[in-house]
Amino acid sequence: MRTTIEDRFKTSLAAIQIQSKNVADEQVRLSGGKRLLRASDSPLSVGRSVDMRTTLAHLDSLKRLQDLALSRMTEAESAMADAARVLDDLHQLWATTQNGSLGPSQLRAFQLQAKSLQEELQSTLKRKDAGGYALFDPLGLEVVISGGTRGVDPSRINTVGSITGLSMLNKAFSENGGLDGAVDLDEAIAQLTSAEDSLIQQFVQSLGRGERPRVENGELLAASQAMTNQRIGFGANQSRVERARQQAEDVSVSVQTALSAEVDTDYASSSMEVQKAKALLEAAQTITAQIGSMNLFQKLV
Repeated sequence: MRTTIEDRFKTSLAAIQIQSKNVADEQVRLSGGKRLLRASDSPLSVGRSVDMRTTLAHLDSLKRLQDLALSRMTEAESAMADAARVLDDLHQLWATTQNGSLGPSQLRAFQLQAKSLQEELQSTLKRKDAGGYALFDPLGLEVVISGGTRGVDPSRINTVGSITGLSMLNKAFSENGGLDGAVDLDEAIAQLTSAEDSLIQQFVQSLGRGERPRVENGELLAASQAMTNQRIGFGANQSRVERARQQAEDVSVSVQTALSAEVDTDYASSSMEVQKAKALLEAAQTITAQIGSMNLFQKLV
């Protein structure tokens, strides 16, 4: 089949348009760093990149929750340590007051120390984190630290301490369900530390009267030990959150690497494509110029 000059000219013009577009696209890829300029470039890659971006967004949200959880847990662990220390100081003070050589006036002198420890314990149990959440709460404060995507159930962990282990400080209040979360937290703390039937309040009042306080079953030491045991378990949960945070970071890096391979420009390959498209463009322009400069005799040959 014979090709006419007109067909050759149209083909050359079409080649110029195609190669000009190819050069422009590759230059945009090089300057923008993105391999996919439009969805039609690779629908499969675009679909995969959308999934990976969704995963990265979930991981970023999860890492923020984990960071908040770790920050709150650090503050809560510190508060537990302080509460255990205050309770232990109260126990040591009680042991001191059991010295038979101490008279009423000497016992009354210990009241100020006991009162100070009572107020410090109240203040410690009422502490809040930077976000305003109480660091001790009978109901707890759970935070998702892993899972929640791709069919994996979310894993939650409590990020605050509890005052339920201090029930021995006011047995009547505790036995009536005062620590089950139905009572306001501040009220529950007041009942444990300063109510009339609170062991600590009775301790302070006894010293004020010049009497030896009665702590028959070692409740103060038991409360201190309960807070220490809670702190130990809390430390294990902190380690769990730290491992989950590192795992989320590792997965995030892997997904970012895969996403980069999927959508980012391969500069070596793209540079070669630019040179190739430019060479084809120049060839098409040369052929078009040659056809355009032909005289009538050459076109008839």
